[in-house]
Amino acid sequence: MKKLKEIIKAAFYPNTCPICNAVIGAGEKICGKCVPKIHIIKEPRCEKCGKALLKANKLYCGDCMKNRHVFDKGVSIFEYKGDIKESLYRFKYDNLRCYGDFYGSMGYKMYGRLLKGWNVKKIIPVPMYNKKESVRGYNQATELAKNLSRYTLIPTESHVIIRIKNTRPQKGLDNLRRQQNLSGAFAVDTSKINKGENVLLVDDIYTTGSTMDACASVLKVAGVGKVYFLCVATGVDN
Repeated sequence: MKKLKEIIKAAFYPNTCPICNAVIGAGEKICGKCVPKIHIIKEPRCEKCGKALLKANKLYCGDCMKNRHVFDKGVSIFEYKGDIKESLYRFKYDNLRCYGDFYGSMGYKMYGRLLKGWNVKKIIPVPMYNKKESVRGYNQATELAKNLSRYTLIPTESHVIIRIKNTRPQKGLDNLRRQQNLSGAFAVDTSKINKGENVLLVDDIYTTGSTMDACASVLKVAGVGKVYFLCVATGVDN
């Protein structure tokens, strides 16, 4: 019965490459011709936010040198450009939630050992405003969290942070306006956390850290230990 269901699912919902969107085998994560198109973030990277650094003699990116973040540390998987940029757009707006498996598997492959070293006890997706999520039908951060959880075996709790204010899109805002935009946007359901535990925030894109800082701030006030993050993609330090 299980095999029949898998055959039916494969027929109506074929596995697709997260880069070119071509149909690929059931066990594949990405097609062979697209592997060279993705840019994985390697060392050197910022010690604080994980952004790719152009100079090996630097410890922090320009943003983290200028701004004091609330989160403890974070990492991203890919550089936010080219094919990954298009992939994330489809993941976010075209209902291609299946891409979450590729992102989750890559997050585990690159940072599974690091998450264990960070002693992460819970994966928490950055929430969307309820009405916005109802219109879209899903939260891409939740899809990423669920897939990362499958590979790392770290439990996901999707409703720890609640978005209580519908904010403007962050794109196009400078750092100060991003912070102002997110002021008072989040609350925490304290019944879903344990005091002192380390948690991992997940989202699709890391830009300036304003969203991560806003979430980390309410989590720390609520009593969690350290707040780390993992995102699919981020930019390169200027």
